[in-house]
Amino acid sequence: MTIRSTRKPVTFSAPFRLTGFEELLSAGTYVVETDEEVLEGQAHTGFRRIATTMRIRTGATIEHHQIDPRELEAALQRDQDAARDKLISADQLSRQSRRSDNSPPADWRWVPLWVRNTPSHRRS
Repeated sequence: MTIRSTRKPVTFSAPFRLTGFEELLSAGTYVVETDEEVLEGQAHTGFRRIATTMRIRTGATIEHHQIDPRELEAALQRDQDAARDKLISADQLSRQSRRSDNSPPADWRWVPLWVRNTPSHRRS
């Protein structure tokens, strides 16, 4: 049986929770390792996931904890959604503070049109 191991970094911008951990995990970058066994067929080669682990640094040691990859993906999605919502609300607040009652609408299609009528030649 041949096993393929892959590593990828995942980054969280806020503390998060996964099953199997009593406390919140802090924001930061973690290394996720996936082990897959090779399934060789006559026409195709496939891979079946057999383990997914995440490296957690605790003091001077690094621990490998087995995790559910679907739960990790869901936690990453929640983190990205929260970061996007935070960014959108901050952008809306800054727009409201900059906008005055006489300012033009913030719609991107609104373009001021300035026309100056000047004759092409002057008549005396």
